[in-house]
Amino acid sequence: MSRVCLGIPVLGAGLALFAAPAILPLAGAAFADEHTQVRAWQGTIRVKKLNVRGGPGEGYDIVARLKRGDKVTAIDQSGRWVRVTGLKIDGDEGDEAAPEIEAWVHRSFLNLPKDFLAPAFGDEENDFVDWAIARGDLSELSIESSERLSIVLADDTNTNHASLIAFELGCAYRQQLKITEPVTVTVWTPKGAAAGWLAQESCP
Repeated sequence: MSRVCLGIPVLGAGLALFAAPAILPLAGAAFADEHTQVRAWQGTIRVKKLNVRGGPGEGYDIVARLKRGDKVTAIDQSGRWVRVTGLKIDGDEGDEAAPEIEAWVHRSFLNLPKDFLAPAFGDEENDFVDWAIARGDLSELSIESSERLSIVLADDTNTNHASLIAFELGCAYRQQLKITEPVTVTVWTPKGAAAGWLAQESCP
């Protein structure tokens, strides 16, 4: 995916302004104990490349990478981040000895069945995510709230354009969803919150 966090996503977690708690690294061990797999849904990655995070947010380390068409098993959701299972540390799912990892991707970057446990995006949000994915300059996009988004740029995107991209996305999101308040977009590095953000812009 991708800001699936392509993904693409697109939650929750997002493309623009973050509330501080949403971007700070959390204790990694908590999730394994708090979530019990009782149901599972099959999904596929909808973006070209997707960073898989060790927790539900850009503040967590990248623990794996997936590509468009890869299949995942979704078992839980925190905000708009989806927990997936079955991934191995070495990326070789045929290696039964490799331990599974704690893995989260943004819901916006997953194709999931309509009966998945969490409510889906509305049509306007889905249209925006499709538009953002088509730009080709993002690897992650998260919608934290109606006024806060966060993104990670694609590997081949010039970081000197981070402020302009953030401004364009914030204004497009505000216009397409008819939001009256300013929309803030934060651009993070692939390393997450620990490395700080590259740019932060608000529209208007």
